[in-house]
Amino acid sequence: MHFAFSFVYIIGLTGNIAAGKSTVCEILEQLGARVIDADQVAHAVLKRGTSAWRGVVEAFGYDILNYDGTVDRRKLGGVVFSDASKLKMLEKITHPAVGTELALMVREALHARDADDQVLVVEAVKLYEAGMHEYMDALWVVTAPVEEQKRRLMQDRGMSEADANARLRAQPALDEKLKRAQVVIDNGGSIEETRVRVLRAFVAIDPTQGQDKMPLLMRWLRLAPTSTTPATVPPPPLAAARETDAPAATEWAVRRARPGDARMLADLITRIEGRAEPLARAEMLERQGKYGYWFVRAGEQTIALAAWQAENLAALVRELWVENIDDAPRAFPLLLQAIEAEANALTCEVVVILVPQRAAALAEIAATAAAYETTTLDDLHKLWRSVIEPLLQGDEMLYAKRLREIVTKPI
Repeated sequence: MHFAFSFVYIIGLTGNIAAGKSTVCEILEQLGARVIDADQVAHAVLKRGTSAWRGVVEAFGYDILNYDGTVDRRKLGGVVFSDASKLKMLEKITHPAVGTELALMVREALHARDADDQVLVVEAVKLYEAGMHEYMDALWVVTAPVEEQKRRLMQDRGMSEADANARLRAQPALDEKLKRAQVVIDNGGSIEETRVRVLRAFVAIDPTQGQDKMPLLMRWLRLAPTSTTPATVPPPPLAAARETDAPAATEWAVRRARPGDARMLADLITRIEGRAEPLARAEMLERQGKYGYWFVRAGEQTIALAAWQAENLAALVRELWVENIDDAPRAFPLLLQAIEAEANALTCEVVVILVPQRAAALAEIAATAAAYETTTLDDLHKLWRSVIEPLLQGDEMLYAKRLREIVTKPI
């Protein structure tokens, strides 16, 4: 199969901390470019329960976690930015996962209907060090004087002078990047000056000069962790299909949503929630940081979806959706099994289906098909109840499945 990759022009945008990469990206978005933020991807790959999360916890201990098991990035930063060897260890754990997700997002952009003549920006502090610049059509480097970077860290991010200095010392040298850069944006002055510099560089782009992106995909997608390999689900027996005179079912795959699915997932949630406007990219990535999304897929078609979160020893199923109601009894047990496996790994004690009223009928199907029991708030342990009660709107049915014996100490 041939893809017209040459018509997507990719800018690799980098620069050290507080140089103003986000400012430049905002200007590029206003000019019509699509931006992929590696820092947001890094947030997503470190979500509680992922392979990268486990690697970080094993390497740096539970002290870098919040009470709910999520990574406290300030604590983690305090550990690694004062010790170069620990920073290198962290990057060894996270860079493959981030690179894989970035490549998936690039692949999504390449396959988009509006891909022709599109300018894509991949923003990452370590884009050069990770070798991704080799696959970009142009390397842009954003710079600012060190004193201005320090001021921004202290004033805009609330860092102490010691923390700001530690972060600046940990930044890689710019010399090699500047030698390789096609565009250097000086962001040490006013926003108006920066806007003019970005505009001049942007209008000089010829999107049709974009190179083939297949080497990028081949290089980074080979790093995909084995845990993201979709689990295949065989179709029902052919005899059963004949009994209903229906065609044999297409093979289904069950997998967790990745940051690269953000656009597809945003479109789907827009449909599910009946929104007039689609979710913005930042809002979708924020949701992916809060909820775990699981799909049942048949080829490129999404059959069903479930969203869940883990809070205080309880796993909560927060959304259920299926394209065809007839597929619900088969699809929902697959999704709930995947959620239960993740919940078990996080030592959750119970899974509770708690979905909006629009999905009430689907929740009943899911509960019946996956052996969940009808319950009430009063029947639940007080720790679980403290999580669920604030989420109730008064008309939900609750369904629960116990995963293990109650432990009264939260994670």
